[in-house]
Amino acid sequence: MRKNPVTVSVSELVEILERYFESAGKLNYAIKILGHPGVGKSAVVQQVAERMDRLFIDTRLAFKENVDLGGYPVPDPASRRMIYFRPKFIPPESVPGGKKGVVWFLDEANRAHPTVIQTLFQIITERTCGEHRLPDGTAIVLAGNLGEEDSTTITDFDDAALDGRLAVFQLRPSAEDWLAWARTENIHPSVLRYISLFPERLWDEANINPNPRGWHQASLAISDAYKLQSEEELADYLAHNPEGTLGGVIESLLSTVAARDFIMQVTAPRAITTGDMLGGDAARLAAVARGEVPAEDLLWAASGAVAHLRELAIAGGGNIDNGGLATLANVLSFMGSFRADLRVSFFYLIIRECGLFTRVPAAIELIGDESLRGTVRERFGAMLEEQLASH
Repeated sequence: MRKNPVTVSVSELVEILERYFESAGKLNYAIKILGHPGVGKSAVVQQVAERMDRLFIDTRLAFKENVDLGGYPVPDPASRRMIYFRPKFIPPESVPGGKKGVVWFLDEANRAHPTVIQTLFQIITERTCGEHRLPDGTAIVLAGNLGEEDSTTITDFDDAALDGRLAVFQLRPSAEDWLAWARTENIHPSVLRYISLFPERLWDEANINPNPRGWHQASLAISDAYKLQSEEELADYLAHNPEGTLGGVIESLLSTVAARDFIMQVTAPRAITTGDMLGGDAARLAAVARGEVPAEDLLWAASGAVAHLRELAIAGGGNIDNGGLATLANVLSFMGSFRADLRVSFFYLIIRECGLFTRVPAAIELIGDESLRGTVRERFGAMLEEQLASH
């Protein structure tokens, strides 16, 4: 038996962890978190644990063997038996003073040796590691990367008894959640602005990079390694050092496409952004209608808007809530001002990539300006009728 993971956002995972930690010792299951590298699995667990006054212990299973978990064997002449010293990296015998419990985070479970997997069964079911009892109030959290597309070595949980004692979740990061976290962590303002304008650039699920970890690393490189604290300082540095090493560092952390677009947005901002389309910016919409926005900028923003709508649809199980419907209305308002070939192309992308065809009529009715609503309805009407006929 292999469980299919339940997809959750960062905010949902935080609530799941909070309730799990509060009930540690009373529940007969452990939590396992799956996700692509760099999406923030360990960071979320650690932050929740520390905020709730839990001792956080991070153990990387990829570097452990079964004998490591059991402890170092030492002969006891008096009893004529072997005793096993408690490993330093497992939870202590009792909860330390000032702490309300222990969170034992077992990372890289997908890289663990098969014999280690068997020890996990004992840890989860008996709250014991080898001969060493875990203290009351210990919460066990496992984590691992998704696997094949990440070029990692995978160890499957093929023990049905173990699998049945896990609640398995897949973490999908969102720009909204990440930005809320980033604003409390002194992430560089240029990175905050870029992800706000182009939320689809937070991570690339297909190619792994960029990802939240990479943006955090890029922020640290800019502010700590190159000592550039403001957007103005970064823009000035990049303008005067176009062939400097900072560009290479950012590219190595984010991927070529994301890094180069980030740098361009800092030094020569685009005329329109994904955020403008998603938020229905009236001034940008008017500029598009007048034909004042370069085609490249328009294509970039529209592609990002479609990617964001797709994420909303995935998070909603194939549907979108009222907030998502308003966002779709904003995007359709912009696309209604595109030239015909682009309008058709992006409309079909919304249908194929996002599966939101049935929501388009309701979204159009949310457009507040009566004249604009009529224009959008007219320009998409034939395509809507065509799709209805084909279904």
